[in-house]
Amino acid sequence: MLPYFNTSTFSLGPLTIHTWGFVVSLGFLVAILVAYRRAKHTGLNANRVLDLAFWIIALAFIGARIFHVFFYEWGYFQDHLFEIVRIDQGGLSSFGGFIGATVAFIIFTRKYHLDRWRYADLLMFAWPLGHALGRIGCFLTHMHPGRLSSVWWAVQYPGGARLDMGMAESVVLLSYWVIMLLVSRKHKRFDGFYLISGMIFYGATRFILDFFRATDLPMSDARYLGLTPAQYGSIALVIIALTIWKKRAQWVKSA
Repeated sequence: MLPYFNTSTFSLGPLTIHTWGFVVSLGFLVAILVAYRRAKHTGLNANRVLDLAFWIIALAFIGARIFHVFFYEWGYFQDHLFEIVRIDQGGLSSFGGFIGATVAFIIFTRKYHLDRWRYADLLMFAWPLGHALGRIGCFLTHMHPGRLSSVWWAVQYPGGARLDMGMAESVVLLSYWVIMLLVSRKHKRFDGFYLISGMIFYGATRFILDFFRATDLPMSDARYLGLTPAQYGSIALVIIALTIWKKRAQWVKSA
């Protein structure tokens, strides 16, 4: 089994660096670099990608915080309203981040009259790698403990070995990105392919993975009718992706 280690912070000279924030920032940086280089390779405006990335990150953090506050810990925050802005204390939701990022993407691409399919594919090609790196930050700080388990990759948490969902999601997303990288080198895909496939893949895998999250700890995710908020988000993500796929296929066929 894997040892439990506490790496919530580390020192860099006189500075104390928060591990999670540092690794997540690294994930964003790598994803932006991949998207920037791919934009140059595919003939898209690479500078627009940098501008778009800035607004996506800004609104993603806002959306992630709002979603977490209202769907994960509203019982606490309704009595501590001033702590809603304390994102340094943790509490960000991936699906809230997706919503914020989508809003930023729609507004930005409309303002600058960009080809949404191509730019969406560009970002979704880079996203799994950045997200996988960010989840490593979750693993290093053990932010998402899973159920008690005796498998060899379980982590020796205090009180018993558990799955670590940050590590699990990181491995899954990194594997997916490698597959997409290989696919991209084989054949040219229709515009919207990486967007649709990424939504379906993440929605399906996140729905399954959340069944393995801890339910017996104080920090366990909220459940509604037995499902986490992320699982409801996963269902919506897959439905939206399939709807887009159907409409996209009809448009390509009639073009």
